[in-house]
Amino acid sequence: MSRVAIVGAGVAGSATAIGLAQLGVQVTLFETLPDPSPQDPRVGAGLLLQPSGQRVLEYLGLLEPALEHGARLDGLLGDTAEGEVVLDMSYHRFHPEAFGLGLQRGVLMGLLWQRLRERGVDWQTGVTVRAFKQDARGVELKGEGGASLGRFDALILADGSFSPLRRLLPVRQRVEPFPWGALWTLLPLPAEFPDIELRQRFRAARQMLGLMPVGRAWQSADVWPAVNLFWSLPLSELPQDMATLDLAAWKRPLVELLPECEPLLKGLKDPRQLRPARYAHVRLERPHHGCVLALGDCAHGMSPQLGQGANLALVDALVLCQQWREQPRQDWAQRFEHYARRRRAHWNYYSQASRALTPMFQSAQPVLPWLRDRLMGPLGRLGWVHGQNVATLAGLKTGWLFGRLELGANPWAG
Repeated sequence: MSRVAIVGAGVAGSATAIGLAQLGVQVTLFETLPDPSPQDPRVGAGLLLQPSGQRVLEYLGLLEPALEHGARLDGLLGDTAEGEVVLDMSYHRFHPEAFGLGLQRGVLMGLLWQRLRERGVDWQTGVTVRAFKQDARGVELKGEGGASLGRFDALILADGSFSPLRRLLPVRQRVEPFPWGALWTLLPLPAEFPDIELRQRFRAARQMLGLMPVGRAWQSADVWPAVNLFWSLPLSELPQDMATLDLAAWKRPLVELLPECEPLLKGLKDPRQLRPARYAHVRLERPHHGCVLALGDCAHGMSPQLGQGANLALVDALVLCQQWREQPRQDWAQRFEHYARRRRAHWNYYSQASRALTPMFQSAQPVLPWLRDRLMGPLGRLGWVHGQNVATLAGLKTGWLFGRLELGANPWAG
């Protein structure tokens, strides 16, 4: 039986651990946090589960409980403070049964972690992998003080955009931290708050406020539904100590930009409810070397502008398991090479689109947002353009003009 180590119990690592375990692979999952909990704020904010990610959860048998917790979203509306519509997208115009699912990240992690335990995956929490060494016999992992954490046939790095282990991969890599980040929080949905889908309001590219219904918390079906609030700002303006933040002053520009959010902001009573977020654009010449593979954000981190992080991670897990199911006799180096070949067009498109679009929404650039405000709305109303825009949002494009993601058969069926 193959023995595989996975570093990082986020979406990519957990989904891959579950998928490989269901195929009979002996998996050991390492996580630095000593006691990961879906209720821990460090797990993250809300996320938008696209049709691509929904299909993977369906294959894993986890879509129904996700739907029970989440909020169905049929479209996206983004406009400016001056009333110019920039983004107006409807999933239904793309496909009558398509929709997005606003979900608290803790719910997705709760579902994945529960399944990990059900599958009996060896989950080592509170363990930090500091290094690895690859040779003809496999990969040895090192922990604190150089202590051996075991020898494995393959290693999968799924420890995020800022992975400290990725630098040990001898492949050309480019990691560019974004100069802009965000503050986010989950707020209770007031009874009098208007029905919204995914809502964004812009002032040039200097200010962006995002609101997204994300349903109910993990195992809390009787508790209020929540809205994820996202406020873009330069990293230089991220508070160093959240407890000292003047909350009333911080709320003021949000209400000025989108007055309708004032009732929602009443649920923000303590600045420590706000969590900072930082991002990086990650690009690797190839995500593998021998029997070591980078997966998820560790391989292709990008800005949150397209809302694809969790979805790309889930598809990564699916395709790797499909490769195993279709070619069980391959060694891990061959398997990783074929996997990367199958995933490259999808990654490349979203990486390029993220780099192109992010300065239009998060930057001090004056010209690009001016063009955005005048062109994106009218162009987006054209049928073909709208279809391409929603296909991008849905996580299903593999090229600028042509190419759609084909998710293929369920590797865990039968």
